[in-house]
Amino acid sequence: MTKRLEPEHWEKHLTRLQLRQGGFSKELMYKVKERVEMKQPPISRKRWLRWSPALACVLVLAVGWTQADRLAEGLSKLSKPREKAALEAMDPNKEKTLKVSYFHETTFMMQYGKAFTIRYPNIEVKVATGIGSPPYVGIDRPNLEEQMEKDKPDVLALSLPEYARLAKEGKLYAFDDVIRQEGFDLQNMHSGVVDMLRTEGGGKLYGLAPDYDQLALFYNKELFDKHGISYPKNGMSWEELLQLASRFPSGPNAKDRVYGLAIRAYSGPYDLVLQAGKAKGLNVLDPSGKQVTVNTPEWQKVWTGVLDAARGGYIYEQPPLKELSTREDMYKASPFMTGQAAMTLQSYGFVKELNEASSRYKMSPIPWEVVTEPTDPSRPNESPSFSVGTIYAVNAASENRREAWELVKFINSEEAARKMLTQTVGSYSTPARLPSLSAVKGQEKLVEAFTSLRPPAEPQETPVVPTEFYSAYRQLAVQLSKDVLNGKKTVAQATQELQTSGQQALIQAKNAAQKKPAGAQAPVGSGTP
Repeated sequence: MTKRLEPEHWEKHLTRLQLRQGGFSKELMYKVKERVEMKQPPISRKRWLRWSPALACVLVLAVGWTQADRLAEGLSKLSKPREKAALEAMDPNKEKTLKVSYFHETTFMMQYGKAFTIRYPNIEVKVATGIGSPPYVGIDRPNLEEQMEKDKPDVLALSLPEYARLAKEGKLYAFDDVIRQEGFDLQNMHSGVVDMLRTEGGGKLYGLAPDYDQLALFYNKELFDKHGISYPKNGMSWEELLQLASRFPSGPNAKDRVYGLAIRAYSGPYDLVLQAGKAKGLNVLDPSGKQVTVNTPEWQKVWTGVLDAARGGYIYEQPPLKELSTREDMYKASPFMTGQAAMTLQSYGFVKELNEASSRYKMSPIPWEVVTEPTDPSRPNESPSFSVGTIYAVNAASENRREAWELVKFINSEEAARKMLTQTVGSYSTPARLPSLSAVKGQEKLVEAFTSLRPPAEPQETPVVPTEFYSAYRQLAVQLSKDVLNGKKTVAQATQELQTSGQQALIQAKNAAQKKPAGAQAPVGSGTP
């Protein structure tokens, strides 16, 4: 055992001296220099901590007063005990099994699971599919906690309402400490996604989402040039968009006809009513979820603007496709892809469809550009269509938190984001990791259109009600919008009937939900029908 060396008399003197004008004597400095140059046995951590303040004083004199603060800061860090790791390091030689709660095994393994197990061959990923349905936006699946208890998953795939509820109940592991300690890169993720998750987590981050959904306005430059119409611009209002669409010829001659705006496939005029209403902060229910609120002057103004445009013939509503239609059939039925519509509101994945239509199916390429979706003039920087995609979180009860965190990190990595961008079609979401988008050469405006807007600073209060209400309400609203277009009803009559019938549908849905036995509850949602 090495004999403990007691400090000499001059060393004790160091601890008593104050650093002041004049500093240490030449004799004392010589002693320090002599001691530093001596061959010493290894110094224990305790002894280093004991004498580090004195040595710091000497070093300060050596490097000069200008470096004193920096040197003192560095030495203080060495003197402090190391912070306990939020998660223990992973043993690469120890085999582990991770269980992921996801609705479809093949989908998850192809998207993330296989690549993760290649990186970590000691970890086996098993997918528990008992949840049965995907985490749709705005939906809270009633069997979620039952399946958590049964399957005991380490990683969960959640919707925003599910994430918020489980975080509040303390059933999710908070990532804040491990993110800070490991320096996980949040700066290059869409700040709106991170902020929304932190807000819904009560100030903490209990999950990460690799993507988000948002609309942008695609337009055909050639059609605008041909008809001498100025291009769309970022930050237009819905009124400006509809006015711009009305400038294109909508006469009876089908050959020369150009639609100003084409509605997305499987959508109709009522969907535009909803989008325009959401941009203005309107909702179909009051915050308590007890009252339908559509028979108002604000909603009537939105209905009038959109349906007048549809009646005027410059909004194209795509008819339903035949069963077993191919992708080629879908593309050739799209007026925007065939050059018959000047504008269309679409998600990020529409770019892949445009490319596939021209490269695979030899359709004439469209000279397209893109700007941000219409916004409300009072909130020009907020996206009314913004929604967070699937959120991946770690079960607070998991015994494999480190491995589970590594999987969540991988899902939200730059590598996974780039893979998502290379997928041909089928993925319509926008990657939340921004450098992957910046890698898309020549598409700077595309990146700007999908990243410059943020989610609403004050999100609409969307009460959670049985999803049966939304399906019944939507059916009513679609039919009433058709009645207005066909001249059978006025907008005032339609919104009044929707208010009355919608209220009845709400009461019926709530009564039906209460009568269902435990374990057979229907999903509840907080979306807009």
